[in-house]
Amino acid sequence: MSWALELPFVRPPKGLHSNDRVHHMVKARSTKELRERVAVLCRVAKIPKMQRVSVQVVWVVPTRHKRDADGPDPMCKVIYDAIGSDRGVSARLVPDDTPEFMDKPRLVIEHQPGVTAHFRVEITDISNPFRPDAVNGIAERL
Repeated sequence: MSWALELPFVRPPKGLHSNDRVHHMVKARSTKELRERVAVLCRVAKIPKMQRVSVQVVWVVPTRHKRDADGPDPMCKVIYDAIGSDRGVSARLVPDDTPEFMDKPRLVIEHQPGVTAHFRVEITDISNPFRPDAVNGIAERL
């Protein structure tokens, strides 16, 4: 099962881009606001708690201008914390945002002409015990 959350940011909020050089309180404010927004969106979407999730962040843009896919990494970290952190503001969909509970593929930049730039967070339940890597692990033990 999958869910998609839309974040209305044209670019990462101030302080949440790897090239931003802002006062630490500006970054803290942006972090707090984004974390709260993502946690609330998860609750509104009624996303249940899961054993393991995959969280794909997609930056949807209307033009083909060159963009650095690594730049929004600080923003992605805040999103991961908002979905599954064991402390602070979090939807707590999984116990923690460690690799044991959360798969975090690299940010994808998607070109869609005519749309307003935004971020989409795709959350997919991968709790199924019959994942190929789990099946391979069982086969190796036999």
